[in-house]
Amino acid sequence: MDELTFHFDGRSYSANRGDSIAAALSAAGVHTLGTRRSGRPRAAFCGMGVCHDCLVTVDSVRGERACMTRVRQGMTVQREDERSFADGTKAPRPATSEAINADLAIIGAGPAGLSAALGAADAGADVVVLDERGEAGGQYYKPRSEGHRGSTLLDRQHLRGKALRAKVSASGARFIAGQSVWFARRNEAGFEIRTLGQERAYRVQSRAVIIATGAYERPAMVPGWTLPGVMTIGSAQTLVRRYGVVPGKRILIAGHGPLGMQLASELADLNADMVALADRGRPAPGLALLSAALADPRLVADGAAYRLALMRARTPFLSGWELCRIEGEDRAEAAVLRQISTGKEKRFEVDCVVAGDGFAAQLELARLLDVPVKTDVTTGDVRPMRQADGTTPTPGVWIAGDAGGLGGAQIATRQGELSALSALQYLGIPSSADTKRAMRNLNWAQRFQSALWSMYRAPARGPICDQTILCRCEEVSAGTARAAIADGADDPAVLKRKTRIGMGRCQGRYCLPQALKLFDAAGIKADSSALFAPQIPARPTQLGALALEKPEWGGHREGAPAIRPDRAALAPMPVEAADLVIIGAGVTGVSAALYAARAGAKVVCVDRGRVNGEASGGNAGSLHLQLLSWDFGGKAVGDGSLQLQTLPLQQESIALWRELESELDVDFEMAVTGGLMVAEDTDQIRFLIAKVEAEARVGIHTEVIDGARVREIAPAVSDEIVAAAWCPDEGKIDPLVATPLLAKAARAAGAQIEEFAPVTGVARNGSGYVVDTPRGTIKAARVLIATGGWSCQLGSMLGAELPIRGAPLQMVVTAPSPPLVPCLLAHADRHLSMKQAASGSIIIGGAWPGNTNHQGCSEVLPDSLEGNLWVAARTVPDVANLQVIRSWAAMNIDIDGAPLLGSVPGFAGITVAATANGYTLGPLMGREAANIALSGRARQDLEGFSLDRFG
Repeated sequence: MDELTFHFDGRSYSANRGDSIAAALSAAGVHTLGTRRSGRPRAAFCGMGVCHDCLVTVDSVRGERACMTRVRQGMTVQREDERSFADGTKAPRPATSEAINADLAIIGAGPAGLSAALGAADAGADVVVLDERGEAGGQYYKPRSEGHRGSTLLDRQHLRGKALRAKVSASGARFIAGQSVWFARRNEAGFEIRTLGQERAYRVQSRAVIIATGAYERPAMVPGWTLPGVMTIGSAQTLVRRYGVVPGKRILIAGHGPLGMQLASELADLNADMVALADRGRPAPGLALLSAALADPRLVADGAAYRLALMRARTPFLSGWELCRIEGEDRAEAAVLRQISTGKEKRFEVDCVVAGDGFAAQLELARLLDVPVKTDVTTGDVRPMRQADGTTPTPGVWIAGDAGGLGGAQIATRQGELSALSALQYLGIPSSADTKRAMRNLNWAQRFQSALWSMYRAPARGPICDQTILCRCEEVSAGTARAAIADGADDPAVLKRKTRIGMGRCQGRYCLPQALKLFDAAGIKADSSALFAPQIPARPTQLGALALEKPEWGGHREGAPAIRPDRAALAPMPVEAADLVIIGAGVTGVSAALYAARAGAKVVCVDRGRVNGEASGGNAGSLHLQLLSWDFGGKAVGDGSLQLQTLPLQQESIALWRELESELDVDFEMAVTGGLMVAEDTDQIRFLIAKVEAEARVGIHTEVIDGARVREIAPAVSDEIVAAAWCPDEGKIDPLVATPLLAKAARAAGAQIEEFAPVTGVARNGSGYVVDTPRGTIKAARVLIATGGWSCQLGSMLGAELPIRGAPLQMVVTAPSPPLVPCLLAHADRHLSMKQAASGSIIIGGAWPGNTNHQGCSEVLPDSLEGNLWVAARTVPDVANLQVIRSWAAMNIDIDGAPLLGSVPGFAGITVAATANGYTLGPLMGREAANIALSGRARQDLEGFSLDRFG
């Protein structure tokens, strides 16, 4: 056997050629691969690149997935700690990018993707197939590694996969391996897909897309399921089938369905010690078995062979039993099974627990391409909408195989064939294939699956206990989630904001299905429209590999945000009249509601969606005090005087944030850390000197400091930084925490805040106004418009022209990091803002533009993301070692660089409040807007910020 030598944490290990790092270490009995933020150990779990718990540092490059990375001769691998960098860590370099055009892009090279590629290429279509694995075949047809430790004979499954790969290779379809798709979106020419690999990246432009990314395995969430030594059935099967590696010395398998029995049979062939195989179902001979045999006798024969192998190995088979807990400190030491019908328990001493609880469709790319999803009424699974031939409601997009819902390899193969035929018709490419025959084959495969699951029928798993970890990445328990639901979190997005569920590397893939069950148990129907937003990148991606220099913008990209309800109208509005109606429940609106209610007014605040659901909740939470670089000098709108006059208001508002935190006895997660605006050359230093002098004239203390002092404050800042403007009174706050707390205080003061009440009209009514919503009409003497980028549309309902536009901007979040950014960080000549959250994640922004799509929603632009990351890595090089785990775009406010606050001329009783510089001014603007709305007068120092400045 051709062996390789590599090093892990200073020790030498052997690997067989073709081994993944995880396989080689597992064969050597090493399972713990890193440490979480809490200090708890991490290990390989899913075996297919979903969980990102197997991250290691390879040859000094951080963030490599051990389950996907092959061992190379002499490779150095180190455990990875979220709290520190290994010595000598270096950032990955951006891959060389190549543009590709194709008729049809197929994402995923499993049974569905390969079958689709074969059918389309044989008809003459230009086909490109993308897959993040090194070889085609997917999870079902994964080929054996060169150094497989078991028998040299290939089983029937391996042989079928080998034959299919050969046919696709001969068809002319282009197969590009080792490419993770991180971005996909429709454009004028069809679809743009961006991928990233070790050496090369691709920008694929295609006329049509088939998504064949398969499913991922849902974990059996029981106490202890996050311990090293616990893995999914699919992960163990990859070790066994691909590498011939036994994952432990004493193994327990617990699952539901035939996959566990197949794994047990394959482990028996490797002479593994299996203490038991438990299945939640109770498979037995009967009509279901007969139906399955009639539909596919070959698969039934395979199942009989698996059972026979299990009997020969004398492995106990416990039907009707389920895993209920795993015991151990730093790794699995024992597992406890429970008989479903009686509650009886059995305990087994083990060092490896292999468990699964079904499968879930990979939804991320479908959702990025605007394919609608729905919840299966029988299983509760969320699936993309598609027809039998893979056609989706999104023209040009097909979904084949388990990416649209679990069906198994045979169904995936048939759906791949049908998707290709339908796509060919869409592309106008003729095919001689027999569609009716392909549909008949699909029907037979579906009959087999129906019979199979009828045979394995089992009661639904009971609720998980409070102590069980629900969110693996953020280590949030089910009890914490239940408490948040009891406290008012009534959809996944709100739960995410309250608990951080779904904010980690798996991007909600594991925790979201269980969270939906918690909502259901609480009597809350969280429909598919409330799911976590699809992420860009679609999978966590190394920041340094995405960072590419891009031209920076010279002004805001104006958006046209849509006014649309986020949810169907709820109960009728419980109030018909008020002293003041506030439109908009962002930070300004709820602050105004708080102060107006305290002044004795009857206040109703309405919003089309959630409190904090738009720009305020999408804000990065910087507390700015010094001028942003684009608000001074030649870059500023106008002569920059209004922007300068805003600074004392920002100073007052930061103090007000502190006062509110103390007064309300709450924690806004606010920290005044100071702020650096860095410079790289003498021109930028001159710019900073002039800016500091101007700020001093309005009472703001900033100073220019040299590079040595910059690095005393922020040691990770690049050596290229030669100076900075230092403002000790800047900082950060968490908008996801602060605005809801202000809303709670406003309600306690007597204000009524109504969510999901979109305003459809505002009209005069005698001396007052009528505000129309689908939930009813409210009469009010006064109205305050606090709708940010949507203010123009609200003004047009009255016939008033408000010079406020929406400007979609984007933010980026990394995985948790060691301390790198101790203060607010900006750049003198580039668009950048950076701060580090309490979670350890680094939030990167700086007014890079997003886009407004055809639905009026903000969306991330990939070029902006890449450019923003390049500036961040140039300024703090170590951030290039981190993974990007999510990004978002929010509708910012574009006025003239300064806030707008005051009465609307010609419309007595109408007040408008729109901030500048994001979140900083929120409470002050709310307080003063409430005062203007109720008294009709503004503070003298605020008169310059009224509508009068626009003539």
